[in-house]
Amino acid sequence: MEPHKDKINKKSLELFLSKLNRPESYNMDLEQYPTDAGTASTLLIGAYLDGNIYDKSVIDLGTGNGMFAIGAWYLGARCTGIDVDEKMIDLAESNCYKFRCNCNFIKTGVAEVTGSYDTVVMNPPFGSIIKHDDLPFIKKAIEIGTNIYSIHNMASYEFINEFYSRYLNIVRKTRIFIRVPMIYPHHKYRYRDIESILIYGIKN
Repeated sequence: MEPHKDKINKKSLELFLSKLNRPESYNMDLEQYPTDAGTASTLLIGAYLDGNIYDKSVIDLGTGNGMFAIGAWYLGARCTGIDVDEKMIDLAESNCYKFRCNCNFIKTGVAEVTGSYDTVVMNPPFGSIIKHDDLPFIKKAIEIGTNIYSIHNMASYEFINEFYSRYLNIVRKTRIFIRVPMIYPHHKYRYRDIESILIYGIKN
């Protein structure tokens, strides 16, 4: 399969991403949760229209099943995805093979990531279980990326906004809702829509 070059739109990307295999289980200690295809396509199409995906170097921090990395590849990027969980890397590689993608997936912690990238995309831990568990991702994104697209819990908006504003020219902030299914024992509902903020910033 070749990267999609014609008729780029959110609907076609979302349909493609909805075909990726999902994890059978999630690690609560790593605060893992799925990114739905609609949310991923919203972030990626926005970045594509900003000129920060096609023919750009893109890294997905905390790639999970490869949703952002494979979606960016579909839109014409050169992609790397990293995750500390070997099971997630195996799944991402399986999804990549399924669609004959050309993405580089690496098992590593976010602190060990090096290099420089045109664009960073990520949906890091929300810090709901371990406070500020998203901070290492934010710091790494600022260190290695020029254009940063990141999703965070709206409850932490003031802290996130203040921190990013020290290092980035914040171009856009979009209120979104992420649908999280019942994946952990403490979850009480089949699905819950989490109010979130999608931030796009350019490093100063």
